[in-house]
Amino acid sequence: MPRSTHPVATDWSYEVELAVATFGNRTRNEIIRYLLEHGPEPRGEIVTHVDASDASVAKHLVLLEDAGIVSADVEPGRRHGRAPRYSVNPDRIRVLLEAHLQYLTAPNL
Repeated sequence: MPRSTHPVATDWSYEVELAVATFGNRTRNEIIRYLLEHGPEPRGEIVTHVDASDASVAKHLVLLEDAGIVSADVEPGRRHGRAPRYSVNPDRIRVLLEAHLQYLTAPNL
């Protein structure tokens, strides 16, 4: 039987789990980089400049927003007919990266 490609890490904090899920995905990294350089931007502009489909970018933006890495200027329930502009929260990126770094470099107890 093949080994799991996603082993269970019971000692990962929520922040470490988010860091791995977020920064381990090329499209999410490209969205973050694009928004840091050009944001705030609507989803259509992100799709134009990131090598991913509209559906893929939409899915990644939801995940990034849920993680607190990206925010929009229109609340999720009020977006019908509106094009929210997305921006990045650099402080949240630092928190997640620091949690991941601390996990990786902490001595085993």
